[in-house]
Amino acid sequence: MELSPRKKQILAAIVKTYIETGEPVGSKALSQVLDLGLSPATLRNEMSELSELGYLEQPHTSAGRVPTSAGYRLYIQELMKPAEPDEKTKAAIDDALENSVSDPEQMVSTAGQALADLTGLPALSATVANETASVRRVEVIPMGRRSLLLVLITSDGVARSRLCRTERPLTTGLLERFTRLTAKEVEGKELSAFQPALLQTLVAEAGEYGFALMPLLAALFHMADEICASKLSLKGESNLFSFSELEKEARQLIDLISRRDAILSLLAGIHGPVEVVFGGDTPIAALRPSSLVVARYKLGDKELGRIGVIGPTRMAYEQLIPSIEYFAAKLGSLLTQAMEDMEDDEFGRDGE
Repeated sequence: MELSPRKKQILAAIVKTYIETGEPVGSKALSQVLDLGLSPATLRNEMSELSELGYLEQPHTSAGRVPTSAGYRLYIQELMKPAEPDEKTKAAIDDALENSVSDPEQMVSTAGQALADLTGLPALSATVANETASVRRVEVIPMGRRSLLLVLITSDGVARSRLCRTERPLTTGLLERFTRLTAKEVEGKELSAFQPALLQTLVAEAGEYGFALMPLLAALFHMADEICASKLSLKGESNLFSFSELEKEARQLIDLISRRDAILSLLAGIHGPVEVVFGGDTPIAALRPSSLVVARYKLGDKELGRIGVIGPTRMAYEQLIPSIEYFAAKLGSLLTQAMEDMEDDEFGRDGE
């Protein structure tokens, strides 16, 4: 049912007032913020009809009304006027992100903490598994006679390193054979190709060195598996305890996020530039009094992950949604620039 303009005005006023005060909104309070010339009795009737339509609910018999998930959703999609970040907010976001480290993977973690600090809300960041990424380079850094640091770098800027120890001494000939092998058979391969068949090929290609190189090959495959796995990070989780609405659920929420799968599944369902997920619309009990505002960020034209905040359903969406969308766009821009700088450095080394 399409709401009348009057009902939409009343709903918008109730949502805004409840976000600001945290108290159920009654007809008297509503008449003070609305200039429609309606009597309290008329306002009560309109509020009752909005409740019947599923946009409002009454926590207690004598209390005023509060928005439902449907009420918030309609407000966000049609009724609110997004407040674009002002120059001061943009500058704060720019400074927070530009002070991040240049490594793309570390930048995402640092960005999560920056978002938590800027909003006063817990920040979630998730990387999307990208099996179409390919191996750009494998580096070997000798650390001793029987140990080395193995580094795997992908085409989308993700890097993994692992310290490997072997039973046999790592001779120059052995390391050269491994370097030639990875340059020929591994570099340029998509991560999805790291299957048993590829391992068999590498061992066969290694010939007499196959047994000696097994620890290094196994480490390489483990790193590829780690990169393929989606990751979830929570920063500023102590902010959850500052909201009375989440006092009982705060520890449950932190535990839920630590177990990853349910939240990663929700985040994977976000396909727009920025979206709101209402906990009450999910089957997850711990999420019901909360909501997530999440934006996607990209590396160039490739989707890399999602970043956003979690907090009480009563959040200032007018300011929060545009700010998080700007934050994600800026993060993607900086990641893309960092990646281009890495490519320039690599090209420069190759050209020397």
